Amino acid sequence: MSHYFTTDQSAHDYSEISFDFNGEVYRFKTDRGVFSKERVDYGTKTLLEGVVADRHGNPSSMIDMGAGYGPVGIVLGRVLKLEPVMVEVNEDAIALLHDNVERNHIDARILSREEYDRSDVPAGLYVTNPPFRAGKDTVMSIIDDGHERLEEGGAFYMVVQKKQGMKSYKSAIEQKFGNVSTVMKDKGYYVLKGIK
Repeated sequence: MSHYFTTDQSAHDYSEISFDFNGEVYRFKTDRGVFSKERVDYGTKTLLEGVVADRHGNPSSMIDMGAGYGPVGIVLGRVLKLEPVMVEVNEDAIALLHDNVERNHIDARILSREEYDRSDVPAGLYVTNPPFRAGKDTVMSIIDDGHERLEEGGAFYMVVQKKQGMKSYKSAIEQKFGNVSTVMKDKGYYVLKGIK
């Protein structure tokens, strides 16, 4: 079986899930081979709650790194009134992203990781629920990329479970940004923030 951060060659198995956030219902098309196919996972929910509650500054742009089928970028795009740049490596997830921004009436820029790496997209807000199963090097590269892409004063948010190495990632954010804070913790999930 393929991991959700690779492109799966098996037959599609589409379904539709709904997600209630702040009294608004979002609908997402999902497929086999994408992360958290059956429901929006608890880490993503905690990340969204943390970012919305913290509301650092007044960003005019955001990057959703590792967008999957789109819950983070779509919800934050709606709530914060931003046009998210949604970045994803999995081709099947990219197809779902196009469908889901349409069905939730969000304007978004959807980029493969290759397109993103060739672009010079800056951001005032950088949000990620990283693919921990892809390994620590991948997660560390996302922290580095967040620091590089953010404008001065921009905020980086990442959700991580304590058992996924939260302490070492918290140290990495502090090392890269010169600061780190925990904006929310719930059931072993921590939403970490660094300000550039």
